Amino acid sequence: MTGIDLRRHFGLAGIAVVALLTAGCATPGVGSAVSTSPSPSPTADESPSPSPSTSPEPSQAPEPTPDASGSPTPSSSTADLLETCLVAVRDGNAPASDQLDRSTIESERARSALRPDGLWYVVVPIHDPTVDAQLEYACLLTADLTVDASWGRIAPETDDFDLWSTATEPAEGM
Repeated sequence: MTGIDLRRHFGLAGIAVVALLTAGCATPGVGSAVSTSPSPSPTADESPSPSPSTSPEPSQAPEPTPDASGSPTPSSSTADLLETCLVAVRDGNAPASDQLDRSTIESERARSALRPDGLWYVVVPIHDPTVDAQLEYACLLTADLTVDASWGRIAPETDDFDLWSTATEPAEGM
C-alpha cells in the first residue's frame, strides 16, 4: 500500500474508534471521556447520594493550545491516543497483531504529547516474552485522531521522547 492508501486506511479505523468512543460502545475504562460540564446541583427536595470515595484521575493531556490559525487545538487523553494507535498498528498487520497479543502492553507507562507541528505523539512500552529487549510502539496522530504514522521498535538506550514530542527527531526518523 502507498502512504496515501495507508493514511486513508488508518483514518477510517481512527474514525471508527472515535465513533465507538462517542457512542459509549468502547470497553469500560479504555478511552473513557471526562465530562467537562458541571453536574446539576441538587434542589432543596433532593439530597445528594453518597458516592464512593475515589481519587480523580490525573489528566495526562496538555491544555488546548492555539494552533497557527488561532483556533484551539482539541485535547485528547493518552488513553484515547493509545487506543487509536494500537488499533491502527493491529489493523491488517498480522505480525504486529500477534506480537501485541502475546505481549504485556504497559499502558500505565504510555506517554503522549502534542507536537508543534500539530501531530500527537504517543508511545507505549511493551514486554514480548519471546524478545530479549525492551520494545515500544509509537504513533503520530492528527488532531482528529487519524494515524499519520505508526511503528514498533526496540526501545532506544537513551530515551528520545523529548525529541519526538517536540518534532526534533533525527532526519532518519524511526
